Amino acid sequence: MADDRKPKLVPLPERREGELLAPASTSALRPRDLRRRILAASFALCVLLPSLLGVLYYAFVASDRYVAGAGFAVRGMDGGSGVDLLGSFTGLASNGSTTSDSYILLKYLESRDIVENLEADFPFRQSYGTDDADILSRMDPDLEIEQVVEYWQRRIHTAFDNTSGIITFEVEAFTPQDARHIAALVLDYSKALVNELSRQARNDAVAYANMEVERAEERLKAALDSVRRFREDERALDPASSARIQLELIGNLEKQLAEYRARIAALRETVDVSSPSLRNLIRQAEALEAQIAAQRSETSAPDEASGGALTGQLATFETLEVERNFAQQAYTSALSSLEKARVEADRQQRYLAVYSTPAVPQYPLYPRRVLNSFLIFAGLSLIWGIGTLIVYAVRDHVS
Repeated sequence: MADDRKPKLVPLPERREGELLAPASTSALRPRDLRRRILAASFALCVLLPSLLGVLYYAFVASDRYVAGAGFAVRGMDGGSGVDLLGSFTGLASNGSTTSDSYILLKYLESRDIVENLEADFPFRQSYGTDDADILSRMDPDLEIEQVVEYWQRRIHTAFDNTSGIITFEVEAFTPQDARHIAALVLDYSKALVNELSRQARNDAVAYANMEVERAEERLKAALDSVRRFREDERALDPASSARIQLELIGNLEKQLAEYRARIAALRETVDVSSPSLRNLIRQAEALEAQIAAQRSETSAPDEASGGALTGQLATFETLEVERNFAQQAYTSALSSLEKARVEADRQQRYLAVYSTPAVPQYPLYPRRVLNSFLIFAGLSLIWGIGTLIVYAVRDHVS
C-alpha cells in the first residue's frame, strides 16, 4: 500500500551531447506577439518602404517645374464690371453678364483647341518631352492628341473668382523661359477668344436688324420698279399732276362757257335770234361745250397714245405710290433699328482687362518635395490603418 502512494517518475528525454533543452515558454511565439510582428511587417512594407521611395524620388529624381501665369478679367464696354450677383449666390451665369464668357474662357484654357494652337506656335512636345525631365514628369512625344490634352490639363491650373470676375492661370514647364513663353501664348489666345466671342455676339445682335433692312430694301426696290414700269408703259410721269391739270383746264373751259351762256341769255332779250353777234356767241359756246366733252372723254376713255384712261392710270398710280410710301417708311424704320442694334452691340462688347502679365520665374515652385513626401506618408498610414481595422473587424466577426 505504501508503494502505491509513491509518485510516478516520468523519464526525461535523453539529451544529446551539445544540445540544450529550450524552455517551454520560448519554444513557440504567442498569438499576440505574432500579430504584432505581422502588423509591424505590413506597416514597413505598405507605409515605410513606399514613403522612403517617395522621399528618394522627390529628393533626387523629380525634376524642377517652373511656374508662370497671368491674371485678367472679362469686362464690357459699357463700363460695368461684368459681375453677376445672382450667379455669385446660385452659381448660374446670366446672359447679360460677362460671367458666361468667363466660364467659356476657363473651359478653353484646358481644351484641345488651345493645345493645337500651342503645337502650331511652340515646340510643345519637345519642351514637355525633353530628356532632362524625369520619366514620371515628362510627356511621351508620340502620344495621341487626346492624351496630350490630358497631360496639358495636369500642367495648367486655373481659378475663377465669381465675385470679382477675375481669372488666373498658372502654367508649369521644365525651364523658366518655356514657362514664360507658354503663359504669354495662352494669354494671347485668351484675348483672341474674347475678341471672337465679342465679334460673334455683335454679329448675332445686328443679324436680325440686317435681315429686316434687307427685306425692307427689297420691298422698296420692288415698289420703285413698279412705279418705273408703270411710267414706261403708260408714258406718264405723274398721272396725278396730269389729272390735276386736266381738271383745271376743264374748270377754266366751264367758266368760259358759263360766261358765254350768260351773254347769250342777255342778248336774246335785246336782239333778234338771227343776229350775227348772237350766232357768234352761240358758236363759241358750242365750241366750248365740245372741247369740254373732249377733255372729259380723255379722262375716262382710253387714249391711243397713253394706252389707258386717265382715271385708270390715276388709280393704278395712287396704289403704287401708297406701296412706295409704305416701303420707304419701312426701310427708314429698319435703318433706325439697325443703328440702335449696332449701338447696343457696341455697348455690350467684351474685352480682356489684364492686370498681371507672364514673367520669367526665378525659382521652381514644383514639386513641393517636403509636402509631397509628408502627404505620401500620411496617406499610406491612413490607408494602412483603415485596412488594419477592416481585417480585425472581419476576424472578430468570423471568430
